[in-house]
Amino acid sequence: MLNRMLECQLWLTEPAVTVAMRHNLCRPDRLAPCLARKPWRFVALAAHIVLMSVAASAAAAEHAPFVNEQYDLVTVGPGIYAFISPESDSGVVGSNCTLIVGKDAALLVDTTEFPSLAKRILGDIRKLTSVPIRYVVNTHWHLDHVWGNQVFRDAYPGVAFISTEFTRQMDETQAPKILATQPEERRKLAAQTRHSLEIGKLSSGAKIPPATKARLTRLADTLDFIAPDLAATINVLPTIGFEGALSVNLGDRIVKIMWLGRANTGGDAFIFVPDAQVLLTGDAVAAPTPFAFGSYISEWPAVLQTALALNPRVIIPGHGPVMHDSAYVQLEIEALQAVWQQVKQCVLDGLTLEQTHKKVTLDELARRFASSDELRMGGFRDDFLQPAIDRAFQEATGKLKPEEEE
Repeated sequence: MLNRMLECQLWLTEPAVTVAMRHNLCRPDRLAPCLARKPWRFVALAAHIVLMSVAASAAAAEHAPFVNEQYDLVTVGPGIYAFISPESDSGVVGSNCTLIVGKDAALLVDTTEFPSLAKRILGDIRKLTSVPIRYVVNTHWHLDHVWGNQVFRDAYPGVAFISTEFTRQMDETQAPKILATQPEERRKLAAQTRHSLEIGKLSSGAKIPPATKARLTRLADTLDFIAPDLAATINVLPTIGFEGALSVNLGDRIVKIMWLGRANTGGDAFIFVPDAQVLLTGDAVAAPTPFAFGSYISEWPAVLQTALALNPRVIIPGHGPVMHDSAYVQLEIEALQAVWQQVKQCVLDGLTLEQTHKKVTLDELARRFASSDELRMGGFRDDFLQPAIDRAFQEATGKLKPEEEE
């Protein structure tokens, strides 16, 4: 999927407009085609914005930390450290990263979108261990997981960048196109957002509610703040592409890297540390809601079931907190299976895609993902349900598009 970082979607509620931003919770490099298809959606970029307490209480501070300034460092077990990106207050986020340390070498899983954030992580890594990083695994090709690669290439000469061959090829062909367009697209988005704030109206003409003003302001401020990161980004490709599985010996610790089938993308890598029973999933698991843009809905559940058969004690998703049981993954499996079965039946019944969207609502499952949180409910609809229905319908009708076209 060519432009995958900014997903914009506007949904209406009475009496106000709810504004939403997709993956990351929206993903900034997907702005261009979204605007090209539906240009009235440019203001759609503020909600899924779950305001963190630090942002709500930041009036006394110079500014609340931006996305490229923060993560939570979690010690998962001996020699395993997760750098967890908190829920976004702007709609733009980085991915989780995890360091796995052995006697002779260390391995890093994913590198975030932002070189400046990757440098902060590198600084913490050097405080944690003197063991050099010899391997970096990119779990998939989406750029919020790979654009920090350059920092670790420069810090550890000769480091091997590992991914599935599918991911390596997608990064090689798609990332340069995205990187070439992003500075201008994000600049335009920030300017458009500030224009809406100045006139006090959305492009639809609706008045911007006070809460939405704060969120749109945060979005524009974030886009301005991260612009130097984008200007400094160099796309560093994986140097090793694998198919199937491989094992890496860190000295006294084996790390297994596996492709288990198509799921969130066609090339998701799972990483398993047997001695600690820790499983890393990339965006095959993402919380608080999975992301289904360009994904493989009928195949994804079996991939997750295969991963759970490893009996992990700890699961580290691509986005979201460290998990100490499989409950959330089981919920994700249930949602994927429900979408596939219901959409397949709609196709058998001769329904159109529009009719299928109206029929397949997953209301009960949505409540289990989002509880009473309206922003998360919107995220479930826009980040998971709608794109999952689209992909399942394509598959059920034999017209599945290449994921880079989504």
